[in-house]
Amino acid sequence: MRISTILSIATCVLASGGVVASSAQDKAPDTTQAAAQVAPAEAKAPEPEAKPAEMKAPAAKPAEDKPEGKIVGKIFADWNYDATQNTPATATEKSFVELNRVYLGYDFKINKAFSTEAMLDVQRIDPYTAPNNSNVGSSIKVDTGKTANLGTVSVEAPLSLKINDSYITYLKTAYVAWKGILPTTTLTLGQFTYFAFDVMESFWGHRYVFKSFMDQEGWASSADLGAKVLVNPIDMLKITVGVTQGEGYKSNQDAYGDYKVAGAVQVNPIKDLTVYVYGDWMPEQKDMKDSAQKTIAAFVGYNILNMAKVGLEYDNQISQGGKRLHDANGVSAYAMYNIIKELGVFGRFDLASSRNSWSANDGQTMMAGLEYCPVSRVKLALDYQRVKPRVQGASIAMNKVFLNGEFDY
Repeated sequence: MRISTILSIATCVLASGGVVASSAQDKAPDTTQAAAQVAPAEAKAPEPEAKPAEMKAPAAKPAEDKPEGKIVGKIFADWNYDATQNTPATATEKSFVELNRVYLGYDFKINKAFSTEAMLDVQRIDPYTAPNNSNVGSSIKVDTGKTANLGTVSVEAPLSLKINDSYITYLKTAYVAWKGILPTTTLTLGQFTYFAFDVMESFWGHRYVFKSFMDQEGWASSADLGAKVLVNPIDMLKITVGVTQGEGYKSNQDAYGDYKVAGAVQVNPIKDLTVYVYGDWMPEQKDMKDSAQKTIAAFVGYNILNMAKVGLEYDNQISQGGKRLHDANGVSAYAMYNIIKELGVFGRFDLASSRNSWSANDGQTMMAGLEYCPVSRVKLALDYQRVKPRVQGASIAMNKVFLNGEFDY
């Protein structure tokens, strides 16, 4: 009885559990069916219509290297007053105005590699020459009061002077330059700006007031005919070598066909420091004897924060004009200071000497002035210049006040 009773109770319990489970299943929501019912209700975002492929713009062509040119030039003019006491008879005017130099040229860039330039130099003929019967020589430069050349001579007797105030025109430059003929190399052929003192002249920056030392003394020309090669392997180094006729742009080559061979090195160890060394060798034939004129020049210049500059050069020429023992040397020191951007002051001192004092150009030159640049292409300078030549048995000094102008175009 007990066993059957226990079995009956177990059967009832299992039957009631099945009913509960079935009831729970009936009450549980059918999430799958609900999700299926909700999904269609959600609005699907319309797919964007496919756009036709955009046409790409054709690749831009590299800019053509078009030829281009421009007119270039400079005008030098001045007014000066001769403040020299006991003015020699050779200087008959106390003050005057002069248009003493005009450069007119054309720069033409053929492409990135080739460029050309042609430049005319219009200047006054040196208006005073000494007559053949003068006791100071058959042809000599004196202080005319009419040119930037302030060289003087000893005057022991009145000179009869022939005056010629005409202008004369020279072809100063006419060349073609090939940049990149070799890596970092430029070849120039023709009549070009010469490199004996171009670095000094550029640093001095007052060519319209007074020439650089070698130019003023006539030791080298500012332009010459021939060929030169400039190599710029790194930013701080430039090397130039050249072969020219050696007579400058105002004269033909000499009758012997001699050439001047020259070389120069420019080093900028730091941005504002310039060191320049130049040398040349030129054979000369005088009095049936072969000799060679040799020139050595050294320059150091420093730019101080673009507010001031100081420069010093030493120049030496051995056997000048092919004459043995005719050696000459000189020192030139100059400084400039910008008070403001448009206004600055400058000063310079030159000392020229020769072996046994054979040269009439021996002496001292001093100048100081005020420069005003209202725009980049206009320069005006009010300056005082004193020239004291070393003349045996005489004490002569020239004192002049100048108002100089340079106008670039």
